[in-house]
Amino acid sequence: MMLCAFLTSALAVDAPLWNGLSSQQKGQLLAGKSLAIEEDAAGSPWPRLTIYHLVRSSPAKVAAVFWNSELDLQYLAHCQSVHILARPVPQVQEARFTLKMPFFLPDEVYVSRIEVKRPSPESYDISWHVLESVYAKQCAGNVRIENEKGMALLCYKNFMMPKSSFACLLRSQACEQVKESVLALASQVEKETASSSPLLKSQLEALAMALGLPNHAPPLGLH
Repeated sequence: MMLCAFLTSALAVDAPLWNGLSSQQKGQLLAGKSLAIEEDAAGSPWPRLTIYHLVRSSPAKVAAVFWNSELDLQYLAHCQSVHILARPVPQVQEARFTLKMPFFLPDEVYVSRIEVKRPSPESYDISWHVLESVYAKQCAGNVRIENEKGMALLCYKNFMMPKSSFACLLRSQACEQVKESVLALASQVEKETASSSPLLKSQLEALAMALGLPNHAPPLGLH
């Protein structure tokens, strides 16, 4: 899911995401709600946006669905097209995305370089930065997925430096679109998990291949 929006600071690899949340924030997530944090960024009309969500599935399954960029077209309302342009190494893919813009604006078309890593057996890190964009001067992001309470805790960080001050008018709508995209991802993962979808199995296999896991390793996310 590569909504073009946003330059992130790196997520800490050693500290579990859950430990950095307050009791109130944890309660909100356990109640099935997303937690969204907006921080003003110097020199940009758009904020740094961090979204947490607990997905009723495993970290591997969330990472596998997210890694399948071409699936965006099926569950993200504003996604018009996705084309994989290159895979220079197994854990990296470059893709062109087209998003429908509001107010009769021309579509956003951007090329993003996406990389997946597996810091530990039950955590995944997928980062991206935009190489070309109609509206973004600078754009990058990161999603970290960890095991928590038998579910997948997702932390999505995103930030963009727009090319035009006109982007100020789109701040609220863009942030809402990103929040909606995280919920759409969670819904897609849970739907595939509940139905034991053959698509999910193929996505897990593609993720394992990208991470260079040996053929004899246990299948990702099937426990």
